Amino acid sequence: MNEEDRAWTPVFHPIVRRHPETNRKALYFDPGKILRIEGLGAHESDALIDELTDRMIRPEGEYRHRWRKGDIVIWDNRCSYHKAAGDYPPEEDRIHWRVSIKEH
Repeated sequence: MNEEDRAWTPVFHPIVRRHPETNRKALYFDPGKILRIEGLGAHESDALIDELTDRMIRPEGEYRHRWRKGDIVIWDNRCSYHKAAGDYPPEEDRIHWRVSIKEH
């Protein structure tokens, strides 16, 4: 375990939150990082996390980009779940820039 992982402290936040511009509800958790849902027993929490994960990760809701040189992809982290597909040659250089827009 590296030093950064040892210093990690769990963070609590709502599992559902409203988008600040559209006011639509969105799930707000990472299936690979969520530990539990506060207020539920371990079994009930795990079952709900599994159910919500099944609902949020569906093939019909997936966008898979076929990268070409010069492409730029932008998404809204406030209402989307994303992960690298690993469908690119490992010997190719990739540049990632993260831009955050401050809400007012």
